[in-house]
Amino acid sequence: MSPRGQRRRTPRDELADETAYGDLYLRRLRRAQLGLSLLALVAFGGLVGSLPLLLALAPGLRHVDILHIPIAVWLVTVPVYPLFVAIAAAYRRRANALDESFRDLVRDE
Repeated sequence: MSPRGQRRRTPRDELADETAYGDLYLRRLRRAQLGLSLLALVAFGGLVGSLPLLLALAPGLRHVDILHIPIAVWLVTVPVYPLFVAIAAAYRRRANALDESFRDLVRDE
């Protein structure tokens, strides 16, 4: 209890009463989630977008075939799926950590 006989306000109280502090907590969570989403988008788009660039910079690859399929097709299709799974797994782990830290913040003490 504070000196005046009132209990200290928790982050949960601030959120429930929709105060400026509660709004600040939510904005920080949203900003962190948006930053994480943009990072995942840039990572995936940058890596996948660089594959056609690689083919444009190395024109000799256009004439290489694996199992009668051009290597360009292999490079643009095959690495995408494991890459997508890896980025999604990292995104999910980080998003869960953000959510857990927010829950810890607003959990009753």
